Amino acid sequence: MPTQYIIEHWLLKHTRLNDQSLTDTQLGQAYARLAFASAGLLYLMLHANGFASYKAAFLTTTSIYFLINLLSIPMIRRSPISVARCLLFPVFDIGVVSFGMLIDGGQSSGIFFVYLVIILGNGFRFGNGLLLYSQALSLIGMLSMLAYAHFNLQASIDHGLLYWQLGILLIIPLYVYLIGQRAEEAVKGRIEAEKNAYHLLNKGPLPVFTFKLNQAGQPVILYANSAVHETFQQHGTGLDGGCVDQLVLPEDGQEMINFCRNVFDSNPADPTNTMQHIYIRSCDISGNVLKLQCTAISMRWRQQWIGVCFMLDISDRATLQEELESVHRQGYMSTLVAGIVHDFRNVLTNMIGYAEVLQMNLDDETTRRQLGAIIDAGDRGSELITHLLKLSKNGETESLPAYTDGNRIIQSVDNIIGLMRLQMPQHIKLVCQIDEPLHDVAISMIEIEQILMNLINNAIQATDKKGQIHIRMNHDPKHPLSQPGHPCMRLRIADNGIGIEPDDLDNVFKPFWTSRVGLGGTGLGLTMVQRIVKRHHGAIEVSSTPGKETRFTVYLPPYIQGVADAGEVKNATVSDAPQPQRQPAAEITNCHILLVDDVPDILKIHQAMLARLDHTSVVAENGKQALDIFLNDHRHFDLIITDFRMPVMDGLELVENIRKRGFNVPILMITAFGEDAQLQQVADYNVTLINKPVSMQKFRHAIAETIAT
Repeated sequence: MPTQYIIEHWLLKHTRLNDQSLTDTQLGQAYARLAFASAGLLYLMLHANGFASYKAAFLTTTSIYFLINLLSIPMIRRSPISVARCLLFPVFDIGVVSFGMLIDGGQSSGIFFVYLVIILGNGFRFGNGLLLYSQALSLIGMLSMLAYAHFNLQASIDHGLLYWQLGILLIIPLYVYLIGQRAEEAVKGRIEAEKNAYHLLNKGPLPVFTFKLNQAGQPVILYANSAVHETFQQHGTGLDGGCVDQLVLPEDGQEMINFCRNVFDSNPADPTNTMQHIYIRSCDISGNVLKLQCTAISMRWRQQWIGVCFMLDISDRATLQEELESVHRQGYMSTLVAGIVHDFRNVLTNMIGYAEVLQMNLDDETTRRQLGAIIDAGDRGSELITHLLKLSKNGETESLPAYTDGNRIIQSVDNIIGLMRLQMPQHIKLVCQIDEPLHDVAISMIEIEQILMNLINNAIQATDKKGQIHIRMNHDPKHPLSQPGHPCMRLRIADNGIGIEPDDLDNVFKPFWTSRVGLGGTGLGLTMVQRIVKRHHGAIEVSSTPGKETRFTVYLPPYIQGVADAGEVKNATVSDAPQPQRQPAAEITNCHILLVDDVPDILKIHQAMLARLDHTSVVAENGKQALDIFLNDHRHFDLIITDFRMPVMDGLELVENIRKRGFNVPILMITAFGEDAQLQQVADYNVTLINKPVSMQKFRHAIAETIAT
């Protein structure tokens, strides 16, 4: 029991039993004893007046002292903790120093200060327990030496010097003791925090490993928790000390190495320093390919910088992303875009409508915020589908002015590259090189992502066997699109797949042309890339050597503030021109409304919204039914709200029939076909037109404006 107490409270203040620093500390102390003893022996031989009288005894003592220290070195390596060794060696130290003082003149010897070295050294190495122990031994040793000199050698005692020496041995260690007390509390807290951190990391379900750079600059694994070993069990215990690339597929090994290196490139002390992310592929114990999102950051740990990497398995999410990408690619087919837009806007109408209805009837603020997030997501979805609709318009030659900040491009491209890497077959290696910094470009980030995804998908389809796709993004100041001080951006995607035959190079950008007939290609990806590039006055080139390399190079013009502003005015259409600001119409309530839509869910949602806005309504499922209801009692309705595209009789036909009969009832038309040419006719019938999805606020303003017109 006393031995265990000494180990826990004296000898393990700064270390653990399995800590290498424990061995290093005691070895360093052994070497220091040998060095001090050698220097002290030499000093006494040259300067001590009493050395000749005690020569034999002192040489014997120092020889034994040297031998004990030399024998302790292998013992320390075998067993770092020894209570007997830690308690006896300070006795040997004090005994040799006291003997040396006696030889060197007794009380006035400068060797006295070695007592402080011994006291403070033991305190710094092992804590306050050994500091007090060494201090007590020093006092005993010095007083014993003085008593021997006084009674046996008739040496006089300088009481002033004695008080001064005792004060030094008491006060200085006491001061260090108080400092050490606080230091030990801090160390104790650090050790406890480390234990808790290890416990959380090791027992957590998320694979986590730490790493550092070795002398060759390679990131090697320092520690891997149990989840890492369970996931990558085929590597066994060889993970620790191995390179980080063993955790991923060989095709992605270099990307993982570069990722871990980059963690140390940023300044860890910078408060704006953020975690690094990468999407990577790996393989579990069963041989299944895993799609991982790795997040890493550097931190200070035991006097060195290390990296900590969290590995999140997103295979299921990546599968969902692949499905969404498939739908996204199908959306490029111009023959289906109009129908897709209509259905998607109806879905968004349901989503936003039900969310708003729920939001109206809830008092819980947290749930209301969550529903608000759903509504915002629906609005964003509406913007995206509108963007797709504009892309599908035939004969469109000019794009709306847009630009992307160069700093934003890097992060967005990294994310796209990561997601595309997860979707690739495991036999393909994807390498991306971005030359920083990047300048602003005159194109939206969404369109840059569309260009990237289509070109990468095209390269993946062309690489049937083990191969590589290389992406390079940089500037080309010599290209004709570049302006002084504003170089254009060059995006180059190359693959070593099957290539394109010379006779087919002129066909790659033609709609619906594909070399993979029956294998899933739509023939629209490259067409859409070319359309986006041309709309922004860029350039695209293709070159191919069958069986060796195919290269697509896209040049995007720079964004220049003055030129862009001028272009914005020049390209503005009549609908884009600034309109005179009108005062908002007063809110209208207590109207009786004829509500027409062929989708039952939308009817329910819009009817609930109208009720919330203090309106009553009668519903109809198509234009024919609505016309019959209106003609039976037209004076009863203050407003008609109708969908555009419906079976039997659509909204436009309903409007025509009502106006031809001379009725001037206000009409609000809601449509998912915002770009349909037929809708331009509604202006002739004094109809207010709004696009789906419709929010509560949008409904309120549209009703007020329609009735006020």
